[in-house]
Amino acid sequence: MTQILASVIIPSLNRPRAVEVCLDALAAQTLPPGSFEVIVVDDGSEPPLALDPKRWAAKFDFKLLHQPNSGPAGARNRGVAEARGEFLAFTDDDCLPTPNWLEKLVAALHENPEALVGGSTFNGLKNNIFAKTSQLILEMVYEHFNHDPANAYFFASNNMACRRGEFLKIGAFDVSFRIASEDREFCDRWRMAGRRLSWIQDAVIQHRHAQSFLGFTRLHFRYGQGACLYKKIRCQRESGTMSGDVAFHREVPRMAWNFRDRFSIARFLLFSALLLWWEFINVVGFALEGFKNRHQE
Repeated sequence: MTQILASVIIPSLNRPRAVEVCLDALAAQTLPPGSFEVIVVDDGSEPPLALDPKRWAAKFDFKLLHQPNSGPAGARNRGVAEARGEFLAFTDDDCLPTPNWLEKLVAALHENPEALVGGSTFNGLKNNIFAKTSQLILEMVYEHFNHDPANAYFFASNNMACRRGEFLKIGAFDVSFRIASEDREFCDRWRMAGRRLSWIQDAVIQHRHAQSFLGFTRLHFRYGQGACLYKKIRCQRESGTMSGDVAFHREVPRMAWNFRDRFSIARFLLFSALLLWWEFINVVGFALEGFKNRHQE
């Protein structure tokens, strides 16, 4: 029997078709068949997720776990508890890893055993302006915070990996982040432990998160809520201030202007309007979460 080298962990909620397509993409990975496993954690889907492991049996070991809804942090932690691989790789059910994605991440971890590594993401729904805007926001985040790829600051949890032993030393994802920003807190804790984040830019996934205006609004409102909890935790452990976030938002107009060649004039104006709405709704989520927390204390 081939030894399991890596475990890919995918939280899933109410997206049965998307997770099947994600698993098909993982079946095309360049690592040898049987050298990695995939663990899908159904985080309270209705109806419960049903997947046939025989569909991918020739490529990887597959495990489907079910649990009551606890949020993506709790689902990832459940996957880690069941993982057998030396390396842990995290992605989401609406993502399509390119064929050499896992091989690139594992190779980087062989070179830097104590690092948290993350790859690059691009939008797979080119005609969806809301999905495209959300992805370009992430691109701006990476441009600002990860300007030194060998000493990065943040990775989204849909494209990151580490050694299982290092994950256990740092501690699991914080389940108090039920809605968003658990990846920000995890990266902060990793840096606080004196370990490096390394951006492997050619470890690529395609993100296919279909969004409407309402979905875009809800998503970035939740990010604002998560940012408030993240700020509170950082203050408690004295791991830094939010000055970097403020500096990032000051740079958004300049970075957004650099994207103008990716749009027609009309679409660029719509993109710019959505950025303004994103800034506003993010602040609303942050402020309301802070107000709620003060009244609960």
